[in-house]
Amino acid sequence: MYHYERNHLPKIVRNFTLIVCISLVLLYASSKLLNTKTSTFDLLTSEPLNPFVCSLRGERWIVITTIFYPTLAIHKFLNLSIQWNLVIVADRKTPTDWMSRLHRSDQSRVLFLSLDEQRSLGYSILQYVPEGSYARKNIGYLVAIACGAKIIFESDDDNVLETNDIRVLPKEASPNDVPWVSFHRQRSPFVNIYGSFGQPHIWPRGFPVDELRNVTEDGWHSVRRNRDKITNTYIQQYLADLDPDVDALYRLTHPLSIGRIQFDPQQPPVAIQPFTFSPYNTQNTVTHYEAFWGLYLPVTTTFRVCDIWRGFWVQRLLWDIDGRLVFSTATVKQVRNAHSYIKDMDDESQLYHQSGSFVRFLASWSSSLPTLVERIAQLAIDIAHGGFWHVREVDIMKAWLHDLQSVGYVFPSIVSPATRSTTLEKRAVVCITGYTKCAYTWNSIDFTIRQRLKGDIDTILFLSSSFIPNSVPFIGRRTSSHAHLNVTMAVFYEDRVIDPRIPDDCHIHFHLPNNTSDHIRNYLQQLWSAKQCYNLVKDYERRFNLRYQLLVHTHINTLTRMPADTSRVNRTVILSSVRYNPHYDDGFTLGPLNMMKHYMTRWDVLRHCPSDNNHRPDMFRLKHLSRFTNFTVDVQSNAHDNVAKDKANYC
Repeated sequence: MYHYERNHLPKIVRNFTLIVCISLVLLYASSKLLNTKTSTFDLLTSEPLNPFVCSLRGERWIVITTIFYPTLAIHKFLNLSIQWNLVIVADRKTPTDWMSRLHRSDQSRVLFLSLDEQRSLGYSILQYVPEGSYARKNIGYLVAIACGAKIIFESDDDNVLETNDIRVLPKEASPNDVPWVSFHRQRSPFVNIYGSFGQPHIWPRGFPVDELRNVTEDGWHSVRRNRDKITNTYIQQYLADLDPDVDALYRLTHPLSIGRIQFDPQQPPVAIQPFTFSPYNTQNTVTHYEAFWGLYLPVTTTFRVCDIWRGFWVQRLLWDIDGRLVFSTATVKQVRNAHSYIKDMDDESQLYHQSGSFVRFLASWSSSLPTLVERIAQLAIDIAHGGFWHVREVDIMKAWLHDLQSVGYVFPSIVSPATRSTTLEKRAVVCITGYTKCAYTWNSIDFTIRQRLKGDIDTILFLSSSFIPNSVPFIGRRTSSHAHLNVTMAVFYEDRVIDPRIPDDCHIHFHLPNNTSDHIRNYLQQLWSAKQCYNLVKDYERRFNLRYQLLVHTHINTLTRMPADTSRVNRTVILSSVRYNPHYDDGFTLGPLNMMKHYMTRWDVLRHCPSDNNHRPDMFRLKHLSRFTNFTVDVQSNAHDNVAKDKANYC
């Protein structure tokens, strides 16, 4: 054995040394690729080999890649009330006589880029984009920019516009143009934007399906009024009716709904708040000049992933230039080209496994680099470090940045977020909890509250959308809630299984009608939702540097009479004398915000075991408040049995 080791030791050492040397070379090359910031911009000084000369110029461009002859959607794009130019990015399966299928008058507004013409453009990105790749649209974006684009609309050849125009919101939109802002809730950085447009039980491709329950329970529709004087709507995603952009899991498990889905046409546009994410795609999307840098489609991911991955990283950098992603209702009907759902599911694998972790990485990412182009390059490197795309994507991003500069694109500047230095005083905030009901009675109640309390008053809805027996359909109740209420913030959620964490040695006996499990569950949901609405109030105060003097808590269907004397409201909590209908449903209550805290957070007491184990809800609230603050039971505001019933013709 010793003789064997002595004779073979030099060979083993040589092999080991060779392996170490190769490893060091690879590590060095990798470090140069991923860690050198200055080399990212080396390509930005040269010009393309053959600068493209535009035969067609204009500010409005449509970019599409297709392998089919012109479809109905294509013909409609060329016959709009406002003229748009069209770039067709051909691939190896695209018919070479594609242009011959257009009317002669339409041909003058089309740039058809065959593979040979694409190769002649001289763009750096050409060496990286393979044939048969959806990412060849990158070439079309560059051509549109070179030819004067200020707005780019992208779609697919199976999306047919419902009108004779492409809807475009103003780039600098007022709150009337974009009245709502969507924000994420506790357990996920995502919102399910389809819920806000009337479809809470479907989800967009790219939404992490393992977070669907959390988002639905926390608030499948969570929006606030737009407080910004101007919203920079740099990216606008419009939805698609019939067969919208959902993932293969949905299509495989809900086959009967495909081709029948309709979004709410009355829902106004919704902007996405910074640090909140939603997938968006390339199927019905408007991009303004300031966000052209974010048109880049990753090359190393699959066709079913590339546009979703683009949407995530772009959203993160959009905040740095004070830009917003805005969603609006459907403007196209999609009759989808034939697909294999099983193959789609395979191609979407990265979405199912990494969407959640990718977005959390982006939400935590930050940069102090002074320019947007530097931040784009650095983020590309960091995404590769995180394992969310191939390291080769870093070089392709360099080529994209080079090509953007070579076609004359000017990157926008970094914008520091504005902050309010002084606290804004507001008179009151109204918290409305419970189940979503027809709100036809609320206008008169709201008018009375504003008349009696006087001052600037906000209204927050925190409403369950869960099924209510003997009720009108939810869509009617939801529409009624928005139509009849002057709402500042609205959260609609599905009831969850809640645990008050009552200690094992605490034996509470709930005195409720019939003491059924349904009544106990509803009572606990009521306490929990009051606490959640109070948390929304405090979060809203912090975010916008506000301070409310008063808090009002009520239900959407309570026919309330205001207290006879509201002069006490600044120094005491005023309770309805009797409201418990059926003996646990508390009603109209108001008082100073700091005092109302104790009323709104009664949920927290249960985990500490209330001193009175014979738990009567009406007595519990009085005993609990007496420990912390003064209160008044007002006979005038008796609301017993004053409950508005759902009426279909009022919803």
